[in-house]
Amino acid sequence: MELIITIAYYFLVRLIFFDYHLLKFTMFWQFVVFGVYGLAALTEIVGLGQYAPYTETCFVQSYVVPMAPEYGGYLKKVYVESNVPLKKGDTLFQMDPAEWQYRVDEYEAQLAAAGTNVAILSQQVDEARSRVNATKASLETAKAEYEQIYDAAQKKAASQMSVEQYLKKVDVLKAQLNADQAALRASQLAFESEIDGQPTEIAEAVANLEKAKYNLKATTVVAPSNGFVSYLQVFPGNYIQIKQPIMTFVNTDEKWIMTQITQFGINHIQKGDTAEIALMMYPGKIFHGVVDEVFWSNGNAQGHISGQLPRDQEIIPGTNFMVKLKIIEDEKYPIRFGASGIAAIYTQDAADILKVLRRLEIQAESFLFFVYNPFV
Repeated sequence: MELIITIAYYFLVRLIFFDYHLLKFTMFWQFVVFGVYGLAALTEIVGLGQYAPYTETCFVQSYVVPMAPEYGGYLKKVYVESNVPLKKGDTLFQMDPAEWQYRVDEYEAQLAAAGTNVAILSQQVDEARSRVNATKASLETAKAEYEQIYDAAQKKAASQMSVEQYLKKVDVLKAQLNADQAALRASQLAFESEIDGQPTEIAEAVANLEKAKYNLKATTVVAPSNGFVSYLQVFPGNYIQIKQPIMTFVNTDEKWIMTQITQFGINHIQKGDTAEIALMMYPGKIFHGVVDEVFWSNGNAQGHISGQLPRDQEIIPGTNFMVKLKIIEDEKYPIRFGASGIAAIYTQDAADILKVLRRLEIQAESFLFFVYNPFV
């Protein structure tokens, strides 16, 4: 644009002073002509350049999500087409679910078996408790008989051998009672073992079943947000590796403009400053936006871990900083991911005359997009 203005100014001066001789090109008018040009150049460099910076490098960005299956296998079905709008939760594609359906069926059977086993364990506890009660009763009876025989033996009414036999019977029943009580405790431990209020065996079967159901559900991949799939290249029957991205999903819920601003014009930019954007795909249209973030860093300055000192040729100083703009969309002019153009930012310190000049410039350049803008 500066070149166009310079050329136009040159021809204006030529027409006035040399072609039509409307004025004499005296020392005074020479001072005026070159002074005006110098003032304009100074205004462009110092005023506009610092307080209303302009960039010829801006482009539309959005979130891009590589869509990949949780597990590998054969691609059973593709539900989408390229560049067709999708809503969050719409099905994108489905992997072959047969393997995980088999797992679900298997673990459902294991869960049913686990329920039966828990019922059996409950029955075993009841049986072990019955044996303990029966052994206790037999032991009490044996103890009573022993005391009777012992009293009789003291009165010479029973033999010492009978006393020893009944004492041995008591000891055997005591040992049997200990064994039965140990068996009861083992049965109770097996039956009462729980995880989060569920018997261990059932909890394990439930965990396996839930995992299999999750994997079965994961064979169907859905849209993570509103958006569309771009450059679709897969077809049912393709064999897909585990976690291999097979689709590119472009989010349409949020878009922003990334711009490059020179260090000369970056210092006065703050979050919230207004901006105007002209995209090449919409000649003559000016979009409005605000500064969302200034990235106060430049990748050229980043050092790399190495055992060698950097050479002069490897050190390239950065000249620009990135600025993120939030754009105010117009329903008549959809903002396409990857669209590029030009942008101007109006800082809080910019005088009104500087804003007017920059607006005239960006509007003029936007109209040039109707034909061809060699300055972008």
